[in-house]
Parts: sequence; C-alpha cells; structure tokens
Amino acid sequence: MKYVYYAMLVGVAIFFVYLIGIHVGGVKCRAQIDNANYEKIITNTKIMEQTNEMALHTGVGDIRRILYEKYTIAE
Repeated sequence: MKYVYYAMLVGVAIFFVYLIGIHVGGVKCRAQIDNANYEKIITNTKIMEQTNEMALHTGVGDIRRILYEKYTIAE
C-alpha cells in the first residue's frame, strides 16, 4: 500500500510541474510579444522623427509666408 501512495504522490507532483510549465511558457511568450511590440514602436518613432525632420527642413515655413502674403486681403 505504501508504494501506491508514493506512486500517487509522484503523479501529483508531475501534474503540478506540468501546470507550472504551462504558466511559465505563457509568461515567456507574453514577454517575447511585448519585446517585439516595443521594438516596433521604437522603429516607428524613429521613422516619424526622420520624416518630421525632413518636412521641417524643406522650407514649409517659406511656402506658408508666400501664400499668406499673396492671398490675404491687402490694406
């Protein structure tokens, strides 16, 4: 009878180890997904910074000034 209890104890231990493994795997998966999303956000931010920098240095302000002077009501 003692061996049956030991076998049941080992079975229960294996079951709990299995459940813990499932949990740890899920946590690792979520961490990898979070890291991938973070890298995508950083990449998108860098692209937006480069785009904004190019737009600011193309003379947009000068175009606005010319249009303002040309198409406003003269005094």
